[in-house]
Amino acid sequence: MVLKTVLIHSATLIYTTSIGVLSLVRLTVVPKLNTGFDDKIVHFLMYAILCFVFFLSLETLKNKSSLVVAIVLAIGFGTVIEILQSIVSIYRTTEVLDIVANCLGVLTMAIIVYAKKEVIVKKL
Repeated sequence: MVLKTVLIHSATLIYTTSIGVLSLVRLTVVPKLNTGFDDKIVHFLMYAILCFVFFLSLETLKNKSSLVVAIVLAIGFGTVIEILQSIVSIYRTTEVLDIVANCLGVLTMAIIVYAKKEVIVKKL
């Protein structure tokens, strides 16, 4: 059980750090889906997963409000990173639609987790 908890917290830390770094550095080669909304799809998926890993980490700590806290943390992190893009990066800018995509990803995952919480928690 301790190993599983350490793995979940480690994965959460690595994933969160990866999003932060990838959001602030210049990316020269990015795969294209050619949808016209590639960037927004990536934001949606990255922050949906971020909400899920935050939820898992908080659940292992027996936090009674783990889903609410995961939502707040994921949306807060995404908003701060988006604002930092204009402040610390000359290659990136703040885009309100990126924040919207982040929030939609988080809220979509929150709905899924809420619906399946008993199954997810039981497997932890």
